[in-house]
Amino acid sequence: MRVLVLTQHYPSRREPTVAPWSQHTYRALARHCDVRLVAPIAWWARAREAPLELIRTPRETHTGIDALFPSYWSVPKVPQLHAAAVYHSLRPLLARIRREYPWDVLLAAWAYPDTAAAARFADEYETPLVTTVLGSDVNEAASWPALRPQISQALQRCQRVIAVSAALGERVEELGVPHERVTVLHNAVDGARFTPQDKAPARATLGIPEGVKLVLYAGYHLPEKGVDVLIEAMGKLDRMGRHDIHLLTVGGGPLLEPLKARAAALGLGERARLLGWALPKDIPGYMAACDVFCLPSRREGCPNVVLEALASGRPVVASRVGGVPELVREGDDPNGILVPADDPDALAQALAAAADRTWDPQALRSTVESLSWNDVGNRYRDILTDVVHAFRHG
Repeated sequence: MRVLVLTQHYPSRREPTVAPWSQHTYRALARHCDVRLVAPIAWWARAREAPLELIRTPRETHTGIDALFPSYWSVPKVPQLHAAAVYHSLRPLLARIRREYPWDVLLAAWAYPDTAAAARFADEYETPLVTTVLGSDVNEAASWPALRPQISQALQRCQRVIAVSAALGERVEELGVPHERVTVLHNAVDGARFTPQDKAPARATLGIPEGVKLVLYAGYHLPEKGVDVLIEAMGKLDRMGRHDIHLLTVGGGPLLEPLKARAAALGLGERARLLGWALPKDIPGYMAACDVFCLPSRREGCPNVVLEALASGRPVVASRVGGVPELVREGDDPNGILVPADDPDALAQALAAAADRTWDPQALRSTVESLSWNDVGNRYRDILTDVVHAFRHG
């Protein structure tokens, strides 16, 4: 089976931190299928750093997938044009690909503009379409009046929509997709890389003082991720006299520098270190160093970083949003603590409680549904096989 993937969410040599889950998913799928990938990039995103790539299409195979990174031409800050722009910009390229590689199924990821553009190609070439929705693409973008009709129409065009959480699956059905065409499939985690480790070596590398209870956040510093709430919670812990609880964040984004300034204004000093970007290969070391992982998001799909923390034997304190409650459980045998979003007081109390509790790393690891991406690859293969068969014989 030949599968052509169309998504902007795929890492490149220039942007290696983009959507690492996608690399794992498609490599696992490629164990069973012939997979090729097209990852369009907006012209304004590469004009500053790689202008020559505007006139040539980079091709990369180092991830194990034959991936093309073409430019698409749209109007910045006018998102309702982006899907049409992706379609028209990529038409010559996909026509060439189709001649040499007549794919059996199109596989997209992210509802807009990726799936909306892929739906046009699926109609043009009369091929089945499967997509994956991940979080903000339906939680946020689908609430915009200018985008909702395009997103709804594109998702209804799909023979199957894979939602990475049950909460997202419900949102997809609200957009008009029949229940029988929605499949909930949680992400996996690489259990060989993320595994319980001794904290001491990792802490020595990071210069963490003895006696510190370390809270880790890893991800983008964006409004929806709620890192601002985490900084405010650290300020409250400081006023509570919990100077033993320190924070380490890794990841970039537009809020990184403002949050550094806010931490300084709160007088947190070295108790809050915001380090900036880290490569995916370094994240297991940060997980090993921490006592508690925190995800204070305002919106989420199925956050892979939660699974990585649990597989590493670290408890999770997170907002009760999206698919997070499907991963973090409370009650008699908890693997973390859930709090309301946008509540720094509740978050501070939960961080202190999690830091003071004794957790069993192996018990935490046992709560992860899948410790191998091959499980996800197998499910994708089965879904795509069923869709192609039904499309040909329906």
